[in-house]
Amino acid sequence: MKKWLAMMLVALVAFGALVGCGKKDESKKESEATDGKIVVYSNSLTDEREKFLKEVAAEKGLEIELVGMGGNDLYNRIIAEKDAPIADVVFGMNQILFSQIADQDILEAYEPNWLGDVDSDLVAESHLYSPLQEQRVFIVYNKDKMNEADVAKDWQDLANNDKYKGKYIVPDSLGGATASAIVYNILMNYRDEKGEMGISKKGWDQLAKVLSNGKTPSEGQNSIDALANGDADFSYTFLSNVPVVEESLGIKLGIIDPSYGVPQTVEQVGLIKKDKMNAKAKEFIDFLGSEEVQSEWAKRYGSAPVNKKAQAATNPRINDILKMTTPQKNDYKFISKHLSEWVEHIELNLLGN
Repeated sequence: MKKWLAMMLVALVAFGALVGCGKKDESKKESEATDGKIVVYSNSLTDEREKFLKEVAAEKGLEIELVGMGGNDLYNRIIAEKDAPIADVVFGMNQILFSQIADQDILEAYEPNWLGDVDSDLVAESHLYSPLQEQRVFIVYNKDKMNEADVAKDWQDLANNDKYKGKYIVPDSLGGATASAIVYNILMNYRDEKGEMGISKKGWDQLAKVLSNGKTPSEGQNSIDALANGDADFSYTFLSNVPVVEESLGIKLGIIDPSYGVPQTVEQVGLIKKDKMNAKAKEFIDFLGSEEVQSEWAKRYGSAPVNKKAQAATNPRINDILKMTTPQKNDYKFISKHLSEWVEHIELNLLGN
């Protein structure tokens, strides 16, 4: 009996030690979470978006530090910081770039509390990133200065018709997601698994012609300024930028819908995986995609929110453009696979030549 009691006492001590270790590990895990300033990377901070977001976040008790850059630059920054991440949250990149980041084990799975208000077809099964706003990219022109009979049909028409040579704006770099969308809007019409980087020679020749026959913005100008001052007849922009441009520059933009459609992407938000997760980061994601923020974002900046509760706030002009443009039928897995090498090839061999 004494021997049995002694054995029981040893077992209880061992059990207590294990429980103690468990509590210690749990405490350690909790200590790895911080609740300080939330560092947010984004390519969607233009036109006073940064100021607005800081103000409304502060009202909710969220202190944020915003770092803005173009979509592809943002992607490269996150990849470069993989082993020592600085950002807590990233938003604004499309599903193509987010899927590439997710493949490199950079994101932490999280289901925001507003995800049930989004069409399930737009939601990634992994929950490593979640949809915020729809975007489309297209060719535009100054409707007040051009007869409809003179309007080009698509990028190929601009490149191959001598009357348009030097009269349309093309990107001078591919650091932003909008410029990249122009590239695959053209290249996806020439998909060829046996071709260079999945594209036929005809496709590469056509893209080279589009870029060489166009013109880049003058120093100090953006792509739309050239339309307002008459430096170009055609340019390009993204969906949510249209009402902003029309109001700020006092012009009416014409929208070109090619027979093959326009790129349609969805901006996303994701949680960066870190050893010391910011306890407030998830709260910020819940806040960013909420009906309140997405509705106000739509009113101010012409976005097309995917949160159904916020869609009533969508600018009527945006709704009109959604109706008049046709989404290009793209294989975004194929694009995601090749986009980085396309960009590198174009930057090195086609731009500025």
